[in-house]
Amino acid sequence: MSNQLLTSTACGLMLALSACGGGGGGSGAPISTPTPPSSFTPPPPPPPPPPPVTTTNFNTTEYQRSNGATSSGAISAWQSGATGSGVKLAIVDSGINPSLPEFVGRIDPASRDVASNRPLGDEDGHGTAVAATAAAARNDSQNVGVAFDATILSFRADSPGTCSGEDGCDFFDNAIAQGVDAARIAGAKVINLSLGGSSPGSILMSAMQRAVSAGIILVISAGNDGNDPLKGKNADPFALIPAQTFPGQVIIAGSVGVADGTGTNLNQLSDFSNQAGQGQNWYLTALGYRVRTIDQTGTGFLYSGTSFSAPIITGAVALMAQAFPNLTARQIVEILFNTADDLGAAGDDAVYGQGRLNIARAFQPVGTTSLAGTAVEVTDESVTGGLPEAAGDSGGQSSFGAVIVDGYDRAFAMNLAKGLRNAGARRPLENSLASHMTGAALQAGQLSVAMSIAQRPGSPGIFDMMSLAIGPEDARRSRLVAGSAVARLDAKTKASFGIGHGSKHLERQLTNAEGGAFLVARDVSGDPGFQARSGTSMAMRRNLGFAGVTIASEQGKVWQDVKLGVDDAPYRYTSVTLDRRFGDNSWGSIGLSRLEEKETLLGGRLGSLYGSVGSSSLFLDAEARQKLGSGWTATIMGRRGWTQFDSGEFTTAAYSFDLAKYGMLRRDDRLGFRIAQPLRVESGGISMLLPTGYDYSSGIATSSTQRLGFAPSGREIDAELSYSTSLGRGWLGANFFARRQPGHVAVADPDLGAAIRYSLGF
Repeated sequence: MSNQLLTSTACGLMLALSACGGGGGGSGAPISTPTPPSSFTPPPPPPPPPPPVTTTNFNTTEYQRSNGATSSGAISAWQSGATGSGVKLAIVDSGINPSLPEFVGRIDPASRDVASNRPLGDEDGHGTAVAATAAAARNDSQNVGVAFDATILSFRADSPGTCSGEDGCDFFDNAIAQGVDAARIAGAKVINLSLGGSSPGSILMSAMQRAVSAGIILVISAGNDGNDPLKGKNADPFALIPAQTFPGQVIIAGSVGVADGTGTNLNQLSDFSNQAGQGQNWYLTALGYRVRTIDQTGTGFLYSGTSFSAPIITGAVALMAQAFPNLTARQIVEILFNTADDLGAAGDDAVYGQGRLNIARAFQPVGTTSLAGTAVEVTDESVTGGLPEAAGDSGGQSSFGAVIVDGYDRAFAMNLAKGLRNAGARRPLENSLASHMTGAALQAGQLSVAMSIAQRPGSPGIFDMMSLAIGPEDARRSRLVAGSAVARLDAKTKASFGIGHGSKHLERQLTNAEGGAFLVARDVSGDPGFQARSGTSMAMRRNLGFAGVTIASEQGKVWQDVKLGVDDAPYRYTSVTLDRRFGDNSWGSIGLSRLEEKETLLGGRLGSLYGSVGSSSLFLDAEARQKLGSGWTATIMGRRGWTQFDSGEFTTAAYSFDLAKYGMLRRDDRLGFRIAQPLRVESGGISMLLPTGYDYSSGIATSSTQRLGFAPSGREIDAELSYSTSLGRGWLGANFFARRQPGHVAVADPDLGAAIRYSLGF
């Protein structure tokens, strides 16, 4: 069978040929200008890819008209740095025009005529069109090839004198075999055979055996006998026999693409394309209908045939070989098959085989991923998480890079910060007014007991203990609210116990240092930086004579508007505070507290990649109060925090200034003003030793310290004016507030609001 006659797959130049990737007919339409005619609607470009490694704009006019590249998602590979550079792809066909700008400087010197001793050229145009589909230069001219930087090995195998007839060029398997051998010797990674017609002979099969043994992938057209009821149900024998003989290193290239009235439907097999049939395990489709490429003169054409789906796949192989030099030929084929878009019946089928080529998916991790050089798995859950509220929008401010490897030991750059979700701004007014409360209190001697039950709207039967202080009377009675008990143990000692109250609230009960009647601007010395659902708490104060010391403790659960992935994350808060009066008009306190969180980080939660969950924070609080006379009082509060967790540490700060006036308009009314900065990360964040480089030749990852700062872009400042007075048998309270850069986000819109509340009887 050494003289077995094969035919080219050319379908262009207005010629009706006997074969286009096998038997059957095909057609081409000339293009007089680089711009596609109005009758041709190229497939839409793929979705925007992940953030590119390079800043080059590949989405050019040339790219948009190169439907072989757009339909396959090649731009994703380009933007990750893979363009085919350094990879040799071989095309055994009717030759190539080496003088065209699309190929200048990229045709390997080993290219030659393997059927005779002719100069390298192309009488028919088929070989040039195939080469341009796979690897035409990116030069803003005609079309850009899928692997536009690849080195081209062109082996002219058409039998001399056969390309002049209407039936196209003839190819004999001994010439094709010489081309395959020459490609192997020259170092090709992939060989494109857009040929067909009959089974390959023994000489050619032997050459193919030598090629696959050298780790080369063969991409062979499926054939264009789709309309033949006898031949169309199976791939052409020229492709099927090698695929069955060398499984895993041969790709049978079928064609998708049919006209649907609005453009090209890529979900349907082209009517001319042979189906997968018995070759479904090795059959992959790509666009083969009206593919934009050029002929041997450099003129743009729209070619149809599996001859042109094959070089699209060949280009994809070259991109993979450059990007992932560790992969074997079988692994490249396996990845292309496993990442293909499933068409037709679910899974592999006898029509579409493995599906449609998807380069974008092929360039995403496949299988189990881990940090390069380690056994630490990287999953969606392990890299996602919620940042602390005090960190604002820091998750989106910078990158936090690491190299990961997938199940094929392919290295990928990954921005771990993309998985960190910002906590979002708190909605204090909504949360404050969203509860309905009932309460009762009693006092017996030195013991005061009170309870308030707040029912959460929309959650019948679920109750939270909480207080809502609006006016001065509420503030004074708040020590009797929400499940608290205050007892005087002796002349110098008082204790308070609470359910649903924070320890700072109990401390203020014992020191008579009222926190103010504000809804939005927070008591910064009592706010842990997240919304806490206090459980049980206790505080004990001892008068030492020169000062008083208060020890307090609280247990509770973290609660966030954005779910953290954990339910009822517990925390424990303990503090010791020293307070002293200076005469009748001045008072001050300084306190040290410790916050222990088992599953959260100041209310946020990081994925397991960042180490064990949980954190510990140390806070230093200071407060000074001065009576100014005429019922005016000024208060300054400040908090400084230091938080540590497995993968880093950071510092936080919060400040506030209060001004209050009792008896403003009436004897029992109160006017209050507060300006405050809620807890905010000032410096620090995550600091981890991560793999940032990877050497494919040795499989060794290099590591460096990577840092992700938690300091947000903005600084929230809250200002609130409150007024309250008795009215009838109850209290009337009004609050007006403004929040600048809510959530510590610089671009956030200001939050303005007001609330009026009337509470009856107590």
